[in-house]
Order: sequence, then structure tokens, then C-alpha cells
Amino acid sequence: MDIRVEKISGYEPLDLLTVHKVLTSSQITDAQKSKFLRANSLQIQQLAETKISDSEFKTLMENRPIKLFKPLKNSFTKAGDKKLLAQTLNIKPMQVDAYIQAATESMRSVEGVGRYSLDEIEAIKTYVYRHGTKQQVIDTLDYELTHAKDILTVLYQTLEYNSGGVADYFMRPIHLMSNNTMYNVYNTIDKNLTKCEQSGSISAQEHKDTAEWALAKIYMIQNNQKLRNAVKLYKELS
Repeated sequence: MDIRVEKISGYEPLDLLTVHKVLTSSQITDAQKSKFLRANSLQIQQLAETKISDSEFKTLMENRPIKLFKPLKNSFTKAGDKKLLAQTLNIKPMQVDAYIQAATESMRSVEGVGRYSLDEIEAIKTYVYRHGTKQQVIDTLDYELTHAKDILTVLYQTLEYNSGGVADYFMRPIHLMSNNTMYNVYNTIDKNLTKCEQSGSISAQEHKDTAEWALAKIYMIQNNQKLRNAVKLYKELS
């Protein structure tokens, strides 16, 4: 399908494949993608709720057992987490922010990330998914998916709540998911699914179905965030 700039609005009927093509199109600017999401928010929400369910996605993962793990309990404040991370990395707490920034930037290349041990990467990942910037979260997600032994399992975990991953990060009121962030997260996922399909680790059908499921989950995460904020505002004004 040729996604043209002048046809950015008014898709009828809208499906997740069309949304996918819009968000990944190089013909459309970020501002136009945001406009598209706003103009079609109701239809996308309906697709997210009805297109593909969690149970349907699980059937795609037959013979791909999910590796369950307990979420890190939110027992410490950010300052406490920073001190713990500093101890883990053997640096001073005041150095943590710069260290995290350098590490997540290094994750964009094999050469850069090679400077860190697997234990250091795990500690950095845990901290980023709790307190990092949105770009650091996207870089960390990209690293996770790039190096995943089973990309479908990693995606299923990180886009579910109480997993210590992407969904939990955007559950927090201070981490608002803008439309720009939404399609940056989605593009990161689809880029890695494309690589997996090209390498033969997943099929074209798995790529398509998983991309649709991920888009629906991301939209629901964003929508849940808006709902929570609306309820909070209502309570404050009552």
C-alpha cells in the first residue's frame, strides 16, 4: 500500500495493517503521524480492544514457553535505587545519571555495549525501566529485542504489566506516552521483528500477527494511562 501524505486522515475502514504502514512510513513526518493518531484514536482503540486477544497471541507461541519472572518490588525511592545501583556498579551515586546515559547510548552498537558485563546490563536495564528517560527506555528495549534468544517471549513479557518492563514504565504518571513516543516504541519493535523474519527465526505470519498484537498493546497502555490521569484529576476536583 502506498501511504501518501495527502491521505493521512480519513482511512475507511481502518485496520491495524494500515496503522502499521502509517507509523513505519518514511513518507510521513512525525507531526503528520501524531495528527493521524489523534484523528483516528477512537477507531484504533476499538481495534486494540477487538483485533487480537492475549489468548490468541499465546497460541502463536506454541512450543515457545513463557519464562515467567517476578517483578522487582517498588520498595525504594529513586534516590534509594540510585544508591543501590551505584553500589552494584562500584561508582558514586552522583555518577549514576551520566553512567546510565553513556550505557544506553552504547547499547546502540555492538562495539559500545561490549564494554559492559551482562550483570551490569541487567542492573542498568532494571533501573532504566523504573527511572530512565523515554529515549533510554527505547534504547534499552532495542537492545533487549536485538539480543533476545526468543523475541516473542521478550515482547510478551515487557508489554505486560507487573513484568518490570516497558508497560510498567509507562504505567507511572510521570512517564506520559505521547504519540511520538508511541510510534517510536512501535517502530523499535517492528524493526527487530523484521530482522528476525529476515534471519528466519520467526515466520512472516508470526511477524505480522505479533506486530499487530504489539500495536494493540501499546495503544492500550497509552489509553490506560490517559484514563488513570482523568480519574486522578476528577478526584482532585471533587
